[in-house]
Amino acid sequence: MRIDTQRFGTLELNPDQLFLFPQGLIGMESLRQWALLPDPDNSAVAWLQSASRGDRALGLISPRAFFKDYRVHVTRRDLSCLHMQADAELYILTTVAGHVGRLTTNLRSPLLLNLNRRLGCQVITGDEQPIQQALPMAPASQQVSVAEAARQAA
Repeated sequence: MRIDTQRFGTLELNPDQLFLFPQGLIGMESLRQWALLPDPDNSAVAWLQSASRGDRALGLISPRAFFKDYRVHVTRRDLSCLHMQADAELYILTTVAGHVGRLTTNLRSPLLLNLNRRLGCQVITGDEQPIQQALPMAPASQQVSVAEAARQAA
């Protein structure tokens, strides 16, 4: 599958590299297939690139890399579209907004990814998490990759 993107140029991906979001994402419900890509310049960031819209990409982080006590409180119903099994790997990621020096993340609406089944969903937590939480600026030597932080949180 060939995807022409604004951020990454032309990508060649196999369909099995994509994540299916059956309900889409909040505000982008019609976009259901997404690729999870590493940021070439910052291992603490990943990008969720739409497979059908090259102009749609979301910066993501593992919130546990920045907020050690972060927990997601959702219902079993929220997780039903992920078809979780006992041995499934679940990544919890949050979107990043803003600009360098003033970045925020949305802790209220995390994205959950079932790595085994390549399924994803965006949920709204059942507690009072902030929609715009400022990200602390950490020295590059202390940054943790999104993949490593997500594995630690699982």
